[in-house]
Amino acid sequence: HAQSSYMHEASLAVLKLHGPDAFWKYAVAVTERQDDFFDDEVFEKSRQQIYKDLAILAHEQGFDDKKIMARLQLAGLGNAGNAVTQHLKWAVKFHRVRGVHVTPTVFVNGLEAGIVSSDWNADEWAAFLDWHVNKTTPG
Repeated sequence: HAQSSYMHEASLAVLKLHGPDAFWKYAVAVTERQDDFFDDEVFEKSRQQIYKDLAILAHEQGFDDKKIMARLQLAGLGNAGNAVTQHLKWAVKFHRVRGVHVTPTVFVNGLEAGIVSSDWNADEWAAFLDWHVNKTTPG
């Protein structure tokens, strides 16, 4: 899913421009609209078109889409990347050294919860989280 890198880059651009609260607001919006970025939806789109779609989504959340697009433009020739490329590399390295290579990889109190599945529905996530919060909270 090559477009997931673009989605992460757009999210990091929001973070750098608008701060952590904006990042989480945008992350929720991207998650709610994730189907728009599935392989079958973006197969015929260019990288630039996907960036534009992500910037429009940011604009719908009240963020500056023009500044976001500016941070997503190539910084130079060759593999120069863009204004958030290095931040994405750091995030990937941070998680890979911790054994995170696929989603979802979930840790509870520092231990990987290998039972988590990408096909869980909201009720299954709630049951998992409720159990861990209630069983691991002192008192």
